[in-house]
Amino acid sequence: METFVLQYELLRWGMLAGFVVTAATVIRRVARAGPECAAGRAVPVVDRHSDAAHLLMCLVMAAMLMFPLRADPAALRGVLTAMTVVYGVLLTTRIMHRHNGNGDVHRVTAIGYHLAAAAAMLLAVSGTHAGHAMGHTPGAPPSVLVTLAAVFAADAVLMAVPASGELRRRLVPHGPAGGGPVIPHMVMDLGTAYMLVAAAIG
Repeated sequence: METFVLQYELLRWGMLAGFVVTAATVIRRVARAGPECAAGRAVPVVDRHSDAAHLLMCLVMAAMLMFPLRADPAALRGVLTAMTVVYGVLLTTRIMHRHNGNGDVHRVTAIGYHLAAAAAMLLAVSGTHAGHAMGHTPGAPPSVLVTLAAVFAADAVLMAVPASGELRRRLVPHGPAGGGPVIPHMVMDLGTAYMLVAAAIG
């Protein structure tokens, strides 16, 4: 992964800028929004867990881009493993609430998306050279990583197509309809795809 990141400097810094913009967008939206329970208020309501997941993923991927040679693979795996477990527990809780008639499907799929992204990133870092040296099992085959990257890239394209607005509102529930919530989702898609390709190429 380090070789790919360092070889394409322009792409590297472009992705890093995207993570910075995404973090600023999410923080601004959270600051302006009302509490999740205020569905009848004029201010937009956000999913704070989902936004927190956006910020955490941006932080992890930004660290990997800024310090590709110094980032400790074991620490990254530990952080991503913890995130995956937390998102899994939160997803289970939301599914149970949904089954009991509390909450809506949007809140379930929002965390489901973050769980998938965190798991994909964990898969990407599991095959680093440092990981092999420490006795970890090899990562996923490059074909699997590239396939997952294509899925996230396709999702980003879907987000960018204006005609997909109705489908986006049904499947990508990051707050109320509008362009703002789409930006973090697109950056997360592209960032995850970038990391998966970098891991596949090495």
